[in-house]
Amino acid sequence: MSSNTELIRSMTLYGGFPIFICGTIGNLLNIRCLWRNRHNPCVFIILSASIINCIVLFYGLFTRILSVGFNLDWSSTNLIWCKTRVALSQAGYFMSLTCVCLASIDRFLISCRQEKYRNLSRLSFARWAVFVTIIFWLIHSLPELIYGTIIKNPYTGLTFCSVISPPAHMNYRLYISLPVYLGLLPSIILIITGLMTYRNTNKLQITRQREIIQKQLTKMMLIQIPIIVCSTLPYVIFTEYTVFSATIIKTSNQRTIENIITNIFTLLFYMSFACSFFVFFISSNSFRQEAKLFFLCHRTNLFRNIQIQPHPLPTIRDTTL
Repeated sequence: MSSNTELIRSMTLYGGFPIFICGTIGNLLNIRCLWRNRHNPCVFIILSASIINCIVLFYGLFTRILSVGFNLDWSSTNLIWCKTRVALSQAGYFMSLTCVCLASIDRFLISCRQEKYRNLSRLSFARWAVFVTIIFWLIHSLPELIYGTIIKNPYTGLTFCSVISPPAHMNYRLYISLPVYLGLLPSIILIITGLMTYRNTNKLQITRQREIIQKQLTKMMLIQIPIIVCSTLPYVIFTEYTVFSATIIKTSNQRTIENIITNIFTLLFYMSFACSFFVFFISSNSFRQEAKLFFLCHRTNLFRNIQIQPHPLPTIRDTTL
C-alpha cells in the first residue's frame, strides 16, 4: 500500500508541477501577447479565460500538489480555506469552459456571410457575456461555499474537506452539474461551432479571407476541441463511476487501481486549463510572431543591460595660452 501511495505522490509531483508551471506561465504570456488586441471580442474572451485559468491552476492543481505531494492540506484544518477552495475551483472550471465556448461562438459568428450575424460579434456583447458568466457561476457555486466543511474520518482519524449538502443538491451535482455542465455541454458546443465555422470558411469567395480565417482561427478551433474533450470527458466519466460504485464492495487492489486512474485523469483534466498558449503558438502565425517579438525584445534588452560600457576618455584640458 505504501508503494502505491508513493506512486500516486510521484505522479502528482512530476506530472502536476510541469502542468502548473507551464500552464501558469503560458496563461500569463497569453495576457501579455494578446493585450494590445484586447478590444477584439474574441481576444477579450480569451484574455478573460487566461486569467481564470491561472486561478483554476492555483486553487485546483497547486493545492492538490501540496496536499498529495507534500501532505500540506490547509483545507483540512482551515474552514475558510476549505470553503473558498471548493467554491472557487468549481466556479473556475465552469467559467473557463464557458469562455472557451463563447470564443468559439464568436468565431462562428464572424465567419458567417450574413451581416446580421457578424454584427453580433461586438466587444460590448463580449464584455456582458463574460460578466454574466462570472456572476452566474459564482452564484452557482454558493452551495459549495455554504455547505463546505471539514470532516473527520472515524476509521483513520484524519480530517478532510468535503461538501455535505442536502440530498436534492447532491443529486443535482451528480446528475446535472458534473456530467452536463462540465462534460457534455462544452464538448457539444465546441464541436458544433467548430464544424459550422469550418463550413462557413469554405464558402468564402475571397482566397485571402479563407486563408486568414481558416489558418488563424479554424486551426485553433480544431486543436482546442480534441484537447478539451479528451481531457474533460474521461475525468467526468470516471468520477461518475467512482460515485456510483462507492457502495460496491471492492478489494484493496481495485481501490488502489481506481485511485491511480483517478489521479491520472485529474492531472489530465487540468491540461485543458494549461495548454491554451501552446495551442495558440502552434496554430496561429500572428500569435507566434507576437510571442517571438516579445521574447526577442526581452533578450535584446538583456544583452543591452549586460554589455560592457566603454570607459570615457579622460578630458584633456588645453593649457596653452
